[in-house]
Amino acid sequence: MNSAEFNNWCKIELLLVKASECLRKAFEQSWQRKYKVAWSNSPESGQHFINNVGLNVYRNARKIQKDYLERGDISKWDLTIFNSIFIMTDLNKDKEFQTNLKRLMPIRNSIAHHSDKKISTQEYQQHWSELKAILLYLGVTDEELDDIIHSQSSDSKMYIMTENVKKSIELKDEGNNLAKERKFRMAVTKYTDAITLPGISDTDLSVLYSNRSHCYLNLGEHTQALEDAKLSKRLNSDYVKAYIRLGKAYGSLGKYDKAIKNFDKALSLDMNNDEIRQMRSEAREKKGLQERDNDQSLKDLTLKSRHKFKDLRNKEEFKKAMFAYDPALEHVWTGHEYRDDQNYSMAAECYKQAADMCNAEGMYNLALFMIKGHGVSKDYPQALKLLLEISKFNPLDNFGISVVGVKEAEHCIALGYYEGSYAEKSIDLAIVWYEKAISHGNGMSANNLALMYMNGDGVVKDFKKAEQLFLCALNYGDPNAMDNLVTLYLTSGNINKAEKWNEKSKKQGSKLARLREKEIAQMELESSANISEVIEWEKELNLPFENLTIRERVLRKFSYGNPDKSKVLETLNDWENIKNKSENPSPTKIAENGYKYDLKVLAKRKDESEFSKRMYLSVLNFMEAMNAFPSIAQRGTVVLDNDSRSFIGRLATCYKLEHFVGSMPTDIREVLRKHVLLLLSHSDRAIRDCEDIDELAFNQDCRICHALLNMQSDENIDFLTECIKKYPNNRFFLEIRGCLYNFIKKYEFALRDFNRIEEISKDDVNNIYHKAVTLKLMGRIKQATDAYTKFLSVASADHRKVPETYYSLGVCSMADRNKDSIARYYEQGLNAEGKQIPFFLPYESTSKDMLELMLRTMGGLSKGKEKPVVKLADPFRKELIVNHRRGINDFIKLMSQKAQTRVSFTTKPSKIQSVPLSLIGLKPIYLNDIDPTVDHVLDGFVLELMFITVPYNNNLSISFVAEDKNLNVQRISLYNCDKKHILEIGTKISVINPYLRIANDGKPMIRVDDPNSVIVSPHQIVDMCHYCGKGQSKYSCSKCKQSKYCSKECQVSDWKEYSHKLICIL
Repeated sequence: MNSAEFNNWCKIELLLVKASECLRKAFEQSWQRKYKVAWSNSPESGQHFINNVGLNVYRNARKIQKDYLERGDISKWDLTIFNSIFIMTDLNKDKEFQTNLKRLMPIRNSIAHHSDKKISTQEYQQHWSELKAILLYLGVTDEELDDIIHSQSSDSKMYIMTENVKKSIELKDEGNNLAKERKFRMAVTKYTDAITLPGISDTDLSVLYSNRSHCYLNLGEHTQALEDAKLSKRLNSDYVKAYIRLGKAYGSLGKYDKAIKNFDKALSLDMNNDEIRQMRSEAREKKGLQERDNDQSLKDLTLKSRHKFKDLRNKEEFKKAMFAYDPALEHVWTGHEYRDDQNYSMAAECYKQAADMCNAEGMYNLALFMIKGHGVSKDYPQALKLLLEISKFNPLDNFGISVVGVKEAEHCIALGYYEGSYAEKSIDLAIVWYEKAISHGNGMSANNLALMYMNGDGVVKDFKKAEQLFLCALNYGDPNAMDNLVTLYLTSGNINKAEKWNEKSKKQGSKLARLREKEIAQMELESSANISEVIEWEKELNLPFENLTIRERVLRKFSYGNPDKSKVLETLNDWENIKNKSENPSPTKIAENGYKYDLKVLAKRKDESEFSKRMYLSVLNFMEAMNAFPSIAQRGTVVLDNDSRSFIGRLATCYKLEHFVGSMPTDIREVLRKHVLLLLSHSDRAIRDCEDIDELAFNQDCRICHALLNMQSDENIDFLTECIKKYPNNRFFLEIRGCLYNFIKKYEFALRDFNRIEEISKDDVNNIYHKAVTLKLMGRIKQATDAYTKFLSVASADHRKVPETYYSLGVCSMADRNKDSIARYYEQGLNAEGKQIPFFLPYESTSKDMLELMLRTMGGLSKGKEKPVVKLADPFRKELIVNHRRGINDFIKLMSQKAQTRVSFTTKPSKIQSVPLSLIGLKPIYLNDIDPTVDHVLDGFVLELMFITVPYNNNLSISFVAEDKNLNVQRISLYNCDKKHILEIGTKISVINPYLRIANDGKPMIRVDDPNSVIVSPHQIVDMCHYCGKGQSKYSCSKCKQSKYCSKECQVSDWKEYSHKLICIL
């Protein structure tokens, strides 16, 4: 150790101690001047300070600092505490005093972050010069300064400091070297010896505990590692490595939630650290695996792609033909063989060769290897890039067959966004990609999205939607969906269905199904005892109950034959749905079009109101920022030049005026987010040694942009908390954090932030509204009503929240059941909608839905909104209809090619369908009762279906898509069809002993070989709408003249969603 450089550090440290003493005296004088009483160094004084001017200081303090503040012993307060006090309070607002304080803190920070406790003579002279001027201003004389630097007492202090600190540094260095040599037990001893030395600062102790925690982790002593990491954090809550050690320790104990939380905190302190981001990604990935029990998301789906051909006699000929058709497949095939032998490096090389040839399957498997670290280094960004590239491929080849790797890549992208492992966490984007993968036939995505709806995870809880998706997942072949479906039925109270599907799951070999048998039997026993009267009543009337929950069965008996009671129950169900939606909002969907606000429209209105003006300026700044960004991004390097500053300034201005304006396509948002993060990192470095006002303003703008571009990021609240510590009077950080607290239902924290904004800016319109919403969510109706009323008094008539405010006031008044009051607020809301800027119409509001429902119940509203047709949202329905139409289209094209020889073929079924001699005793069955994963005949059952598509006749069979009474759908093919019946869309049939067949494409269908097993009903839907299924449809497609529609809206939807164009050539 260089003794002179170490002595330089000690001298500056002594001068900083003197500065603390000066600030302590300044605080005592300011306190005496403000409160006319002397500071007493007692807990009473501490509480007085905290409860008055020091509340924000206390909130932003570290845990150990909070203890010191509570004790009121100012001898324990350090420079950082005094700095916060004089910045956040009005105890001393003298400009010269504040200027010197700002000059002092960078010196303190520089010294504190010298881990080796050494500074050069040049750096010493610079600090000495600045500190001398500051201390002279604070009242220290030249003689005192000379005494500090040269007196024997100072030498004595410095000697003690030198010996203890020098020894601790030597021990720490020895420990570090031993740790590098992986001699962790010996390193622990060195760190322990350093920790036990007296007079070591909290900052240094924090480092020592952190280093010892690292050693304990490597020794497998995870509990001790966790304890040391906690001590490190307690001693210095701003130490990044303390949170890294905590994250690793919690991860080693399998507590991934806590691990992720600490990595989030570390990232909020060091935002540009890719190593921490990688550790968090790995923790999130392990958490996902832990929750799924096994790796169902990233399994090698292509493993069976070769095995399905193992029984072919001409396998080699088939391979040769396949490789000739697509040479990349040979590399993929070879890669699979290496992978199965666990020769991952050679497999990765083969996949890379296939990927270079743009083969989706090779690219997909290479991406999986990058995520898992098999045969290649873990590289999450590159893996995500590959997956996104695959997602641009056409999901079907020229023969209409799924391209292996595309839907799997879409699922992996969704999982990455959901877990935040190899992609930045975003529930919105996860849903978008799950839905995309489902539309291409991915069962795992359907299963995962169903779990989200079942648990209300990022979406409004919806058991019907969850059931729909679990059944979709089963039809797509996902084995996990069956056990999850049982869980859903148990949760929703449908014990009968839970028992049936659990039995099916048990036959499939599920261990969970065996464990559940007793639980289901007990629940069935209890439910039978509770609803014995209902069971007897159902038997008496011979009513089916298989598809109903216990609650639905009880309510059916209550309302049976009584229209008035039925209306009451319908109203109750509607109320429950609306209430659930309002209390559990799903995250705001990310807009795919960031330019939906027409600047020309706003320009005409900008002088009409304050809100229109703010909208105009917000959109103008947004468009200017987005127009400037491409040229900035193309430069390749991030530079803090005028262009970058102008871009950040415009984007931040857009956000500060009306933050919702800044929506943009997801791909642009991701690029923008990364660029802003780099600019923020540069800005943070620029302000370390500079207190320039413009630089500080730019830094705040960078932080605002970063926060709003990462609204769904787990670490955003921690990041905003750090921003508020640094800039306590920036209302925008408080507003964003308050809104996030509301979203995660921490309403008290949100209210605290909005109250703080009120102190900064009393009549802030948006803050008044946010506060009103928070009070309403907390159940403080009187205060919420007052806040809403205040908002209406200051907001422009066209403010986008004015209608919602009237509707919310109506909801607040519903407790009094005053119809006139509710109706008045409802009408005022409707009138306010008429003054809205066109972009905000039609106006969506759950509060409005509540008022409409209440007024209908009370007789104050004749008719509400028409309910959406739930069946149309079924992704499996959409896929079956579109594929059916694609098959018709391909068939017609083939028939039109005269020179083309058409060959139709079918495979002999493994089961034989037989018709019983008598129809007596047949039981009804529904599609959601049938296991779609097993090829089997359902003897003794009858399945009622209705055709919802036009027929597809390939001369061997007639195929349709059909739905049952529960609106579930499936493919059906009729062989040896009886020509005496006209089978068309809208025809209803009953299939006796239906045969669930696993077709050649590996997917389920209903197959009918015996025409005698089909009974055609004389009742059919005439002129059935080809989209929603209503009868007596008046409109026809103007091109094909065949397809019927009940409305223009249905015709448009059929073209967009169900690809009517495919059959318009009929």
